[in-house]
Amino acid sequence: MRTSPSLARLAVCLLAAVTLWPSSARAQGFGLNEVGTCAVSRAFAATGTPCPDASTIFWNPAAAAELPGKSISVGASAIIVKGSFRQDSTGRSYPSDISPALPPALFGAMRFGKGSVGLGVYVPYGLTSQWNDNFPGRFSALRAALQSVYIQPNFAYQVTPNWSVGGGPVFGHSSVDLTQAIDLSQQPAAAGITFNQLGIAYETEFARAQVHGTATALGYNLGVHGKYGAWSLGARYLSELTFNYDHATAKFSQTATGLVLPQGNPVSPTGTPVPLDALLGAQFSPGGPLVAQSASSTIKHPWQLQGGVGYTGFARTTLSVDVARLGWSAFNTLPITFDGPASGSSRTLYEGYKDSWSYRFGAEHVIGTWTGRLGYSYADTPAPDVTVTPLLPDMNRRNFSAGVAIPVTSVYKLDIGYLHVNTPGRRGRIVENPVAPPGSTVPLTFAPNTGAYALKADVISAALNITF
Repeated sequence: MRTSPSLARLAVCLLAAVTLWPSSARAQGFGLNEVGTCAVSRAFAATGTPCPDASTIFWNPAAAAELPGKSISVGASAIIVKGSFRQDSTGRSYPSDISPALPPALFGAMRFGKGSVGLGVYVPYGLTSQWNDNFPGRFSALRAALQSVYIQPNFAYQVTPNWSVGGGPVFGHSSVDLTQAIDLSQQPAAAGITFNQLGIAYETEFARAQVHGTATALGYNLGVHGKYGAWSLGARYLSELTFNYDHATAKFSQTATGLVLPQGNPVSPTGTPVPLDALLGAQFSPGGPLVAQSASSTIKHPWQLQGGVGYTGFARTTLSVDVARLGWSAFNTLPITFDGPASGSSRTLYEGYKDSWSYRFGAEHVIGTWTGRLGYSYADTPAPDVTVTPLLPDMNRRNFSAGVAIPVTSVYKLDIGYLHVNTPGRRGRIVENPVAPPGSTVPLTFAPNTGAYALKADVISAALNITF
């Protein structure tokens, strides 16, 4: 039995571990906007009119110079995702099985005269996906997880009474994990013969591959903020970060099939009936091709450019409008390299993402000592139709949000926010994209999509803001 095609499929594993899927409900691609409860409540319109807490280190680093004294913000957002795939050929719907995610955010800032120093720890990119064991797309991804934590020292300065600038370096740490099933029917049983030709049904799982990798990267976040009477305006730029997963590990485990090849098969030496699981077991033993090995890849987390304006001319009311552009075109192809038995399967996968837009609107009104907030945003998907897969069935999103800020004491304030993600659904597929060999000039061609993905999400966010 030869196994190179099954190992070739492992190349897709590393891609899947990084692109992921359904809990991407909160932003385009695998972005994550749930940084700070105030921003969640405003549907992320928090750059032109920054939130009055230390989370502005992410949304507009310059506005930290306008915070009084010392500020600390500690919070998290619970993200609850419901997704499914309905297959055209069977009409059957397969629900996702995703546990709620809880990305944290921690910020602190201290003002010195016209300047401010601070630190932010946040998760701007990160996803988790989980499908059930009977999902036919498990051969692309059964479970996948990505978490990229950014640590940002921040420095801000009030240049004039109306203008502030700020920013700082960003230190990123990213980890990826993936579990993927491997289909026996597509593997070669003998020269020129696949197991499917011996009667093994399509989507017969005989193994699972697990990939884990970590990487670090360096970037920066810059901002500017100004005020003119009742108007405010600002912009921020979070740079692209390139993560090189140079020491990822790939491990394989055998899945029992309980099948027996019939008499006269070309696999066993005598052509007698043979239990498949015993035959395949040698592939997972030392010296076999399905043993632990190393892999590597490079993933670029896209840049973010956001700007906006705010207006406070109405009594006790603030209105904000932001526009964001995200550099997803950096995620066009993905190189995969293997250093073990699968070294001959190194390849490049096509993703074809494009830069995308997001439009964000927020409002807040002070009622007594409380502040109520509302928001709406629209996010344009960067993914083309041919790369809507179980890893990341991305689609356009409409976000509706609300929240409240409640003063507990003169020092402590509690923020609570809610955001609902609504999507129109999108047609997609459950198989990997075609792969062009290195140096190939043959145009890529794609088969039709074979089903429809649905996605909804709810986000509950809370933060404790401390000012002293």
